[in-house]
Amino acid sequence: MVTYIDIFTGFLGSGKTSLINEVLKNSMEFNERVAVIQRETGEKEVDKEFINNENVLLKKFKKDESIRIKDIMVILNEFLPNRMIIEENGISDLRDLLNVLDKFQVRKHCVINSIVNVIDCRNFDSLMSIVGQNMITNILYSDLIVLNYSDKILLHKFKDLKKEIRAINKYGKILNISTPKDFTEYEGIKNSRFKQKNKKKNPGDKLSIILLIFAMIYLSFTIMRFIKSEGVVFDISKLQIISTIFTSILIEAFPFLLIGVFISSIIQVVITREMIIKYFPKSKILSFIVASLGGLLFPVCDCAIVPVATRLIKKGVPMYAAVTFLLAAPIVNPIVIASTIYAFQGQKLIVALRIGIGIIVAILTGIIFMIFPEDEKTIFTGFDNYTCNCIYCSGYDVSKIGIWDKIVIVFRHAGEEFLNSGRFLVIGALIASISQTFIPQDIFFKSTNKEILFILIMMAAGFVLSLCSSSDAFIARSFARQIPIVSVLGFLVLGPMADIKNMLMLSGSFKKRFIIKLFFIVFNLIFSILCFTKVVFF
Repeated sequence: MVTYIDIFTGFLGSGKTSLINEVLKNSMEFNERVAVIQRETGEKEVDKEFINNENVLLKKFKKDESIRIKDIMVILNEFLPNRMIIEENGISDLRDLLNVLDKFQVRKHCVINSIVNVIDCRNFDSLMSIVGQNMITNILYSDLIVLNYSDKILLHKFKDLKKEIRAINKYGKILNISTPKDFTEYEGIKNSRFKQKNKKKNPGDKLSIILLIFAMIYLSFTIMRFIKSEGVVFDISKLQIISTIFTSILIEAFPFLLIGVFISSIIQVVITREMIIKYFPKSKILSFIVASLGGLLFPVCDCAIVPVATRLIKKGVPMYAAVTFLLAAPIVNPIVIASTIYAFQGQKLIVALRIGIGIIVAILTGIIFMIFPEDEKTIFTGFDNYTCNCIYCSGYDVSKIGIWDKIVIVFRHAGEEFLNSGRFLVIGALIASISQTFIPQDIFFKSTNKEILFILIMMAAGFVLSLCSSSDAFIARSFARQIPIVSVLGFLVLGPMADIKNMLMLSGSFKKRFIIKLFFIVFNLIFSILCFTKVVFF
């Protein structure tokens, strides 16, 4: 039997226990066995009718008493609950409880069904000013944020509150209620499952569906090829070409992607962002040199570059140096350089131009920000500590854990980053293979007067596809057979610096005005330098 766990977190007086009573009322209608664990007790208690019910087990912990694996297993083995409700206090770090529930002994019997964060709208601003770090962490990990007493504050303040919540947690469901009964009417409460039917889905889910469609197409192609071998004739030559190109791109790109995410994950465990900030030079000349070549020493994944750059600014490093590091690091990453060399074997000029143009654009952008500086106090959204769930964004202190747990973190982060980046790589490989198959090569090379247009098209492709910089060279090489190489450079240089993925990451830390300015400068510099490169080298 699987036990479904619902976690309720929030500060004292937010209304957690009242909502738990509503959930228990619903569970009793379905004759469920429910174990309730409380780490905090406020004015409201679990109703006596539930305490006296043989299908309800109530276990209380002191506020400073941690829930151990042993405690969970005793409840599971002795009470055999269908459902377990854990009322966590708002002061504690939710990640500690999640680490306990993630242990193998617990996962064999339990599934985390939902994490509900209950917020008292009346006290949100004051609590954020006092214990903002804890609130942000708990909101970030929740899949349902309940805004309690929403009718007790002014409408414009409520709208601002929702914007702040959405800035921290981009995909969780936000539910505003005035009374606990409003929570009962929420359509997600059902026996043994606390589902959120209208929950906003992560874009990664949509990408998974797309990949499933691609897999079905490929399976259909394989079946058709088998039928053909049995004597039934189908014209599948185009599909065979697409399959060959698509497979060859993935076979070459995936090893570099895998190596890249593993090295990045190891570095994030060994070298903390505080260490990078500590040894970052403050002088202008040295800061430009270190910023432009920092990716050689710290080849972290794309998602880790944004929080590191953000912390550099917050710790007093000049913005122009942080911007230079932000743009140059993905280009000078050793794994990126190695993959580019492998993809463009015998074409050293392409490798040199990618690195050279990338460094030049990064330094020039930094100089522009030095000449026309931004007010560092006004560019942040206020939630710059949390842009994703990686080690650098979450601020998780890995120095306090053992070697085995560090290894687990490395593999877990590498796996997540590999899947996230792999989706984009598969889509990019499919687009490249279809393009090579159905678009004649001479249509590009005969139109020499349209090379400027091709540069813009490939820059746009780099922005939209959002490929990992450690594997995008293989997609670029496939395009190089059809279009002028200077256009391919637009894809290779712009993608790692300014794509949709980076834009979303930046939006979690910086305001729109700063992002628009940064992307505008980068786009124009790359386009201008590529036009100059076309005249000089091609």
